[in-house]
Amino acid sequence: MPDAVDPPPESLADLLAQEGVTEERLKAFLADIHPVDLAEFLTDLGVEERVRIFELLDTDRAARALAAMPHQPKVELVEGIGEQKLSDVLDRMPDEAVADLIDHLPIHREKKILSQMDQEHAGDVRELRAYDPHTAGGRMTKNFVAVPEHFTAGEAIRAIQGSVNSETVSVLYVVDENEHIKGVCGVGSLLSHAPETLLSEFMRREVSFVGVNTDQEEVAQLARKYRLRAVPVVDNDMRLIGVVTLRDLFDVVTEEANEDMMKMAGSTLVDSLHTPTWVRYRLRLPWLFLTLGGELFIALVITKVFLATLARAAILTAFMPAIMATGGNVGLQSTTLIIRGLGMGTIRTSQVLKVLAAELRLGLLLGITCGVGAAAFAMILRSGHSEVLKLGVAIFLAMLSATAATSVVGTLEPLILHRLKLDPATACGPFVTMFNDLFGTTIYFLIAMLLGFSSS
Repeated sequence: MPDAVDPPPESLADLLAQEGVTEERLKAFLADIHPVDLAEFLTDLGVEERVRIFELLDTDRAARALAAMPHQPKVELVEGIGEQKLSDVLDRMPDEAVADLIDHLPIHREKKILSQMDQEHAGDVRELRAYDPHTAGGRMTKNFVAVPEHFTAGEAIRAIQGSVNSETVSVLYVVDENEHIKGVCGVGSLLSHAPETLLSEFMRREVSFVGVNTDQEEVAQLARKYRLRAVPVVDNDMRLIGVVTLRDLFDVVTEEANEDMMKMAGSTLVDSLHTPTWVRYRLRLPWLFLTLGGELFIALVITKVFLATLARAAILTAFMPAIMATGGNVGLQSTTLIIRGLGMGTIRTSQVLKVLAAELRLGLLLGITCGVGAAAFAMILRSGHSEVLKLGVAIFLAMLSATAATSVVGTLEPLILHRLKLDPATACGPFVTMFNDLFGTTIYFLIAMLLGFSSS
């Protein structure tokens, strides 16, 4: 009988768990895995096993896997890699990715690794680190192709063929003797013209570019607006010094979306799997205290102002959650849509009145619809009681008031913060929830008191 053969492991972790596994078998298993999938496997491993596997990868695959890893496990891995291996890997990675990674290394190790890297590459990395990582300067790569404006199509094609810069090779930039951008030309356009045709005859002269200090979100908005595959970056003298690539633009959009979602939840962007519990506790607690303080203030208002009304008509409490939840959802919907519009550039602060009117109309319509439904349910539930009509009116008016008010607040606050150059995402979550609960509860009991509830 033939020897039994172990079934292939489902994951890298399964293979490592087997006794006596050799480096050759590990290398054979890793050889057919895409670098992005390798990054996921490495992230799921402990630090020691992560370093062990990484050391087995060839330099190119190791560079691609490292670039694709989440930030925290990437930093942990780098701290355990030998300096020569790390220098070789970083030489294969994009400038901006290396700059971001080196920022998190101890100063003595940073200097040693940079000294072992290719000096031209290390110089580009040092230049990028002079800029804020969330700006065009911090995001750009110096890996682009630029040619003089007197070049022909044939000369430009040869310049691309002789270049090692493949990341932005689909777009060629035409510059003058001072490195100022004069035009841009795609590879397809080059191939469609005769080799002797001057670039100046067919290049596109309308070029969109950004300065080194332009916020990364504005860069992404520009690329989206003009359908750009790459955004050129100029210095204070208007010289072309770098390019923000499509890949980096996609990363920016993803990061900004994640950051806004976390802020809307009243937290900060962290990795739940790799960030210590105590750190996440400290980040979330202040926002919870803000919400808790608002809710306790609501309890104080009810106790001091509306306790008599509540004692006479306990049924009012049964519909408080419905009113607050409906108003809160309307407010968060408005805020989410406004923040998304601001982030994508489809809404401007100059449109505040138009946007406010649109959201208020919607809030009123939603309030009327939900208010009628809730009031009808309450009246059916309490049919036969003497104050059933008063209960229905109180619920309807409270629901309408809550949805109208939160739609106004949810619209205005992000617009105002954006106008003040503050992050509008901080308007969401805790503040909108607290305002809604305070306003909704107060207006509900105030209406009930004015209607003269006297019994349950």
